[in-house]
Amino acid sequence: MLETALDRLAHTPLCWSHYDYGLPNVFPAGVIDWQHHGLAPVGYDTCPALEIIAFKGGTKGYYATPAQRARYTAALDETALNVLGSKPGRHLGEFLLIKCLFFLALMKPADLTNTDKALKWNYRRTLFTMGVEQYERTGRIDTAAFPSLDDFAAQPEHCRTGGA
Repeated sequence: MLETALDRLAHTPLCWSHYDYGLPNVFPAGVIDWQHHGLAPVGYDTCPALEIIAFKGGTKGYYATPAQRARYTAALDETALNVLGSKPGRHLGEFLLIKCLFFLALMKPADLTNTDKALKWNYRRTLFTMGVEQYERTGRIDTAAFPSLDDFAAQPEHCRTGGA
């Protein structure tokens, strides 16, 4: 699966990337939270910007419908096609697979006895697993299928941790 994603991105030019670009790090006056920046394929920040909402738990006061996300990606693709000659939205599945890995790695707490941190860690593990399964089946990831953190927390604990 990772080899497939990397092969699909192999000929995509690189540019400077924020890595966590999206709500709530983008404001009219500028972009904050640059500690995880570096090179990434063109479109890595902008294409999944609305998809970041799901990784933050879906309860930060932001919501984007599937239609809004599709219009956003189409507008980005149209602009990029005119400027770059390619549509970065075609790599949204690969970008979201990387986001699943990024957010999982970013979250691992040192102390899993802290129930709030353990809940968020298990939530991110669930999103990672769902994302990987979707990508393996379809080459895409639909973040609208991800539960919100509140919905995840409302499940019985054995459902959240994979136990029987």
